Amino acid sequence: MSAHVRELHFSNARGEVLTGTFQSASVALPTAAVLLCQGLSGIRTLVMPEVAQALAAVGIASLRFDYAGFGDSQGERGWIDPHSRAEDARSALDALRSAPEVDPQRIGIYGHSYGGPVALQVAASDLQTKALAAISSPGSGTDMLRSARPAWDWVALKQSLVAERARLARGENAQVVPIDQIFPFSPKFAAGYSHLKQTQGGTSALQGTQGLGKDSFYLASVDRICALELMPLARSLHHCPSLWISGELDDTAPIENLEPIYEAIPARKEWMVVAGADHNSLDSDPGLEMALKSITRWFQSLL
Repeated sequence: MSAHVRELHFSNARGEVLTGTFQSASVALPTAAVLLCQGLSGIRTLVMPEVAQALAAVGIASLRFDYAGFGDSQGERGWIDPHSRAEDARSALDALRSAPEVDPQRIGIYGHSYGGPVALQVAASDLQTKALAAISSPGSGTDMLRSARPAWDWVALKQSLVAERARLARGENAQVVPIDQIFPFSPKFAAGYSHLKQTQGGTSALQGTQGLGKDSFYLASVDRICALELMPLARSLHHCPSLWISGELDDTAPIENLEPIYEAIPARKEWMVVAGADHNSLDSDPGLEMALKSITRWFQSLL
C-alpha cells in the first residue's frame, strides 16, 4: 500500500475483528474524513476505492471496510443483516475518528447502493455526523424485496420463510439459497453486471465470485432485511444534511421506494435523479465519476 493508504483492524461490538482501508489526503492535518459503507457485496475492494480516490483528490480522507462475514473481516458468512452492518459501521466510525490524521469534528458518512440504509442508520444515531451522502440507495427492507418480484413470487417467498422459521425452531441448519431467491435481479441488471464482472471484477451489489456469503446466503436473511424500516430514521435526521443520487431507470433500487424516505427527512436535503441511468450506470464510469463530482462537492461544502 502507498504512504497515503494503510490497512486498519478494529473490533465490532460482538468482538469480531474487521478489516478496513484508511486513505489519507495530502492536506494540512487534521483533515475532514468520510466513512464509506459498501452495498450488498459487503467488501471494500469494489467501487469504494474510486470513491476514496475522488475524496482524497479534494482533500478528504476516508475509511472503507469489509462488513463482518465478508472479505477479510471475521464473522459468520452467509448473512445479510442491515442492523448488524450498521453496528459494524459504527465501530468503523469510531476507528475513523481515532485516526491521528482526522479531525473528529469533521466527519461525514457515505453509502453506496445497499450501503445507503446502513449510512442512514449510523447518521441518524450519531449527532456529530456533519453530512450524509448516498448513491443508488434503496428504501426500506420490505419495499426493496417486494418491488423486485411479482405478487405471486412475494407470496411464495413469505411461505418459504414460514417453513424456514419452523426449521430453525426445530434446531435444524439454516437453508442456503442463491442470491436471486432473496433478491431477483432484472434481466437488464444481470446483463450489465455480467459486463462489469469482466471489466472490474464485480459491483457494489455482487462480488463476482461464488460461495456462501458471495452469491448464496441464508434464506432467513430475508427476515433481517425486512426488519429495517427507514421512515423513523429519516424523520429523526434533524442534524445532518443529506444528498441522495439515484438513477431514473434503476430497477434494483427504484426511486419510488426512496421517495417517501427522502420526503420524511426534516434537515437540509437534495436529491439528484440522473436521467437515463440505472443501477449499474452509477457503479462504473462515466456515471460513477459524474455522481462523485456531486458527492465530493457536497462533503467539501459541509465538512
